[in-house]
Amino acid sequence: MAQSEANKAIVRRYWFELWNDKNGSVLDEIAVEDVKFHFPPGQAHQPPTLRKWFETALIAFPDVHFTLHDELADGDKVVSRWSYEATNTGQFLGRDTTGLKVYDQGIDIFRIDNGKIVEMWVAQDSLGLLQQLKVL
Repeated sequence: MAQSEANKAIVRRYWFELWNDKNGSVLDEIAVEDVKFHFPPGQAHQPPTLRKWFETALIAFPDVHFTLHDELADGDKVVSRWSYEATNTGQFLGRDTTGLKVYDQGIDIFRIDNGKIVEMWVAQDSLGLLQQLKVL
């Protein structure tokens, strides 16, 4: 039980300190440099590293704000159900800014080892995001 709570605390730091507070320095504390990603086919954005994902996302959506709706932990895994809203004020996927407000939601699974995120499964509505940005 204590390990599950500790793992949830790491994932909460991911959502709140990294993304909502825009604190990139927290990455070294909560994740290994080469987090292994698992994206569904057709995922719009598949960054090579978590740090690159964070940095490029903030260029496109600097006001992104996540809400954590549910979290479950068991063993070395934490599952988060989340949503976000953001305004596209910078380039995204090589496209000019739209100025449009977007919303997305998803479920991520994190694997924690030795107090750090080492693996992530990401499931979000990429098609819906691209439609909101009028890419499709």
